[in-house]
Amino acid sequence: MKIPTIVFKAKNKENRYLCNGPDCGDWSDEFLDTQEITDALHIIKTDFKKPTEEDVQNFYKFMESLPFNNDVEFIKKHYDPVAMEITQEQLEIIRMHDEW
Repeated sequence: MKIPTIVFKAKNKENRYLCNGPDCGDWSDEFLDTQEITDALHIIKTDFKKPTEEDVQNFYKFMESLPFNNDVEFIKKHYDPVAMEITQEQLEIIRMHDEW
C-alpha cells in the first residue's frame, strides 16, 4: 500500500527536500536539505487520504503559531509543496523519527 504525502522540495536543487528537523538534515547542505525521503518533512493525513492544498495552508498556519521561530515565508520562498507516495516501510521510519 502506498501512502500519499506532501513534501517540500527545494527549489533549484536536484532531489533535495526540507528536512524534518536538524537531526534529520544533511549537514553538507547550507539549509540542511536532505536527499533521504524518510528524513524529509511530510504532511501525512491520519486517515492516509491524499493531502490537499488546504492541508498545506493549515501546515503553514500551524508553523506560524508555534512559540519558536518558524519562518514560513522562508519555506514558501525556497520550497515547493510536492505530492508523492511513500511505502509502508518508509512510513514506519518516519513514525519512529516523529514518535507517532
